[in-house]
Amino acid sequence: MGTTAKALSTSLLSLPKCLYFHRPLCFSLPPHVHLPPRRLLRPLCAAAPPAVEEAELLQPAKHSILLERLRQRHLKDSLHPPKPKAPPPQKARHEREGSRRKKGRAVETASSFGELGLSEEVMGALGEMGITEPTEIQCIGIPAVLDGKSVVLGSHTGSGKTLAYLLPLVQLMRRDEDLHGMLMKPRRPRAVVLCPTRELCEQVFRVSKSISHHARFRSTMVSGGGRLKPQEDSLNNPIDMVVGTPGRVLQHIEEGNLVYGDIKYLVLDEADTMFDHGFGPDIRKFLAPLRSRASKPNGLGFQTVLVTATMTTAVQKLVDEEFQGIAHLRTSSLHKKIASARHDFVKLSGSENKLEALLQVLEPSLSKGNRVMVFCNTLNSSRAVDHFLSENQISTVNYHGEVPAEQRIENLEKFKSNDGDCPTLVCTDLAARGLDLDVDHVIMFDFPSNSIDYLHRTGRTARMGAKGKVTSLIARKNLILATRIEEAILKNESLESLSVDRIKRDLARTHLNQQKGQNEKREMTSSLKRKGQAASTKPSEARGKTAVAKKSSFSESAKAPIFSKPKKKVVKVVKTSNSSGSSNSRGTSAGGRKQSGGRSKGGAGSTSKLNVVGFRGRSSVKAA
Repeated sequence: MGTTAKALSTSLLSLPKCLYFHRPLCFSLPPHVHLPPRRLLRPLCAAAPPAVEEAELLQPAKHSILLERLRQRHLKDSLHPPKPKAPPPQKARHEREGSRRKKGRAVETASSFGELGLSEEVMGALGEMGITEPTEIQCIGIPAVLDGKSVVLGSHTGSGKTLAYLLPLVQLMRRDEDLHGMLMKPRRPRAVVLCPTRELCEQVFRVSKSISHHARFRSTMVSGGGRLKPQEDSLNNPIDMVVGTPGRVLQHIEEGNLVYGDIKYLVLDEADTMFDHGFGPDIRKFLAPLRSRASKPNGLGFQTVLVTATMTTAVQKLVDEEFQGIAHLRTSSLHKKIASARHDFVKLSGSENKLEALLQVLEPSLSKGNRVMVFCNTLNSSRAVDHFLSENQISTVNYHGEVPAEQRIENLEKFKSNDGDCPTLVCTDLAARGLDLDVDHVIMFDFPSNSIDYLHRTGRTARMGAKGKVTSLIARKNLILATRIEEAILKNESLESLSVDRIKRDLARTHLNQQKGQNEKREMTSSLKRKGQAASTKPSEARGKTAVAKKSSFSESAKAPIFSKPKKKVVKVVKTSNSSGSSNSRGTSAGGRKQSGGRSKGGAGSTSKLNVVGFRGRSSVKAA
């Protein structure tokens, strides 16, 4: 027997005695290993101790056997690969929904404006402005407007809504020129953009002028607060687009400076503000001729685009009534906090000076060179803050309703300028909407009365993905609303329906419901008590009735012999009388009177009257 075979047989003999194989053990050995005849491997249960030299010689053979086993197992698994387990139905459904959502995001978002269907002419203007990637509202809105749909574009402030409707409108007007040969004409614009404030008109007009350098179209602005003659002269030139406020646009239409004939595209910027602040009648007046024209058999229709940073339920209902069939396109950030803005809430107990607290918040921000806006609720509050900051050597500019329009524009230019120290802008909610300002820090000296104003104020900072900070000084009267807004921000929930009045109504409703529940509980307990008392009194009443019945039967049985046998003595009489009796109870005194009366009527003996007086169970009869 060779040395290698002898070592292999020795290792097999050293295995445990109880060795079971469920299937035949098949393996192959290398060519240089030769096993002895089978009869020499029979004694498997022999326990001969292996020698050290033989164990060392066994190692190569052992490794060869193990490698061969692994190879065969690998070949077997490759021939029959294991089938993957099917996920549970619920998990599979969630995975499908997740993949659908991912696909939906891929459709909604785009890496460049070229994927949205914009022409090279329009994209050249974007390149000059340094804008390369579209925002979420632009990815949603541009294709919809290019398709000719009437839509409502809703997204948070500073998200690029102006470009979301201006870029496709410019391309649509260029397409109309190529297809229908429409050209610029004096006083006959093809697109009208209505804005609630002069400042927003100027902002939209600046963006349109930037695009017109490459897209070759002409726009003009007509807004309130400006002189009529220069606006009239600009309208007499060939124009494609008019940007203005509703009142001034209607004034030019009435004076014949503006004609409806070619208007095909209408935009209402800050639509929620226009419907909330009394622009509804002017908008309906402007829409009436367009709708009348579109209702005619061969009349020219028009496309409507509404743009808003907030959309309350009431305004949405009004929009749906005015523009039937309009599509609502919203981003995920609508009515939510801006992701790149930090929100701080400074709660004042009441003993602190609010102006001093403002100074403590403002000074560190100004030391860093930040642009700061301070919001106030009223004109008097704005004046007080401006006076206090001026006394503390802090440069300020004002922006509120009593500042003339020209002065407001000048103040905004000072605030935007990079020359020297930037002044602090002290303002009311007039500056909360439609102003494209590069603000680093927004301070709310007076907390707003609803969450919509809070969203508009915070929208002055952290615009187009930049970072910003919002600090609110919270007095006791604003604590409930501020706490609700803070909780919603922490949970990344919608701030649409939060307001002081609504929270008060909810609290009052909750209080009434609690009182109603308490009253119902009291009524239930009292009714249960009454039922229990009624159930307990029924047996006693039954016992009382039986006792009364027994008593009445007893009295009847006692009275029967008295009337039937008048000679029987019941009452004991002290004086000599023809009849005398004794009574064993108080109740018999009345019977004695009846009895004596009966005897006197009967005429037996004396005719004297008897007076019966009860005393400690005894009766005495005195003669009159």
